[in-house]
Formats: sequence, C-alpha cells, structure tokens
Amino acid sequence: MNTTHVHEVIFLVQDNDAVFTPATLMDAISNKWGEDIHFTACSGVPFPKEETLPFLMERSKVFVNDNGMVEVHPTMKMCDSHTR
Repeated sequence: MNTTHVHEVIFLVQDNDAVFTPATLMDAISNKWGEDIHFTACSGVPFPKEETLPFLMERSKVFVNDNGMVEVHPTMKMCDSHTR
C-alpha cells in the first residue's frame, strides 16, 4: 500500500496557502503521491486520501475559508515528532 504521513498534506497546504479548493487539493494529492495514496496519522492506521480533508478539519489543522479555499488553521500545532 502506498502510504505517507498526513502531515505531508499540511505541509502541502502551508506551501500553497489558500490556493486549493477541497477538490483541487484532492487533485494535488493524487498528482504528488499517486491515485492510490493512503495516509497515516500518529495512530499509524492508514486511511484513503478522500478522508484526509475531513480528518484534518476535525482536528483544526486546516479549514475552508469564506472563499472556499483550504488554509492552515491559525491555531494549528504539529505533533512533537513531525517537523520539517
């Protein structure tokens, strides 16, 4: 299974702040990591890319602004073990 850590998506959004809609973020994820990419979080349980945005939004890592663009949440903090 093709997997990477979900924090990579946060980095992608940070590097391209307010560029992606939810749909274009899914396209960017597929283009960067492949159609079959799954992500893991600190729990280590893989989930498909389609669950990535809801997962990150539920944890206040990203949000969709009033213009429909995905941004990093201003209060977002990374886990201690995940830095660039």
